[in-house]
Amino acid sequence: MSQSLAGADVCWVIGAGRMGQAFLSGFRKLGRQGESARTVVCDPDPGVRERLLREGNVETVGGVSDLLRLGETAPPSLVFWAVKPSLFLGLATSLRKMEARPLGVSVMAGTPLDLLEEALPDWRWIRTMSNLALTRGEGMTVVAPGARANSDDLSRVSRIFLELGRVMMLPEKDFDVATALAGSGPGLMAMVLESLADAGVRHGLKREDAIFLSAQMLKGTASLILDEGLDPSELRKRVASPAGTTIEGVVALEERGVRGAFIHAISRMVERSKNMSSTISREGSDSRH
Repeated sequence: MSQSLAGADVCWVIGAGRMGQAFLSGFRKLGRQGESARTVVCDPDPGVRERLLREGNVETVGGVSDLLRLGETAPPSLVFWAVKPSLFLGLATSLRKMEARPLGVSVMAGTPLDLLEEALPDWRWIRTMSNLALTRGEGMTVVAPGARANSDDLSRVSRIFLELGRVMMLPEKDFDVATALAGSGPGLMAMVLESLADAGVRHGLKREDAIFLSAQMLKGTASLILDEGLDPSELRKRVASPAGTTIEGVVALEERGVRGAFIHAISRMVERSKNMSSTISREGSDSRH
């Protein structure tokens, strides 16, 4: 284990998958700006723990029992949860033994605030939803506070995620559609990019050139919309000159019902997200009775 920071806050990261490691990256960036903290990562994979130790400025443990032992002398002020939702209740039951009452931050899909607060009712909770672009500093994170969370909690969590992209406060009722658009959306955009690249290859481009052209185009388009506050329809009108190539492509897409297909895909993902939340809540209720 690395040497702890005397007198500093203590942050636990439970689950060191992509989201857990991205959060850790944001936390480290704040640390380099003077916000020191002793950071402990809990993950059962010894390979992951070894790699994180090599990166430095972090301690690692393999299980919650190890966290509890650490918590006796250095209780956490913040605990970031990035485990599979099915594992949460069992881990939470173990952590009820801990005297500390930290701020819990969840990025677990389909796990509502009422379940988090019922599992560990003395904690303050903030629910977040993000996407894989966090790992490149271009993530989109939505945040909803629980009943006990205060403005300082929201500010602290927002600062961490702002190191990794953009942040939006949303009521929890909107998380299902936010998950479909921002969380799952990169998967849809990957299909769009793949299709564009295939078209480029069909017309003679090397695949790597077609992918690069398409990916940079998507990145630039997003930057124009975000930086100028444009409605997408306005950007489309700017690009589509009379009798030009763009309007020809727009007509072809409308003929194939592409707009409706995307709307239908988002609707399906919203319903799936709602079903996941309902299932997790129901399983959590059953396990407590």
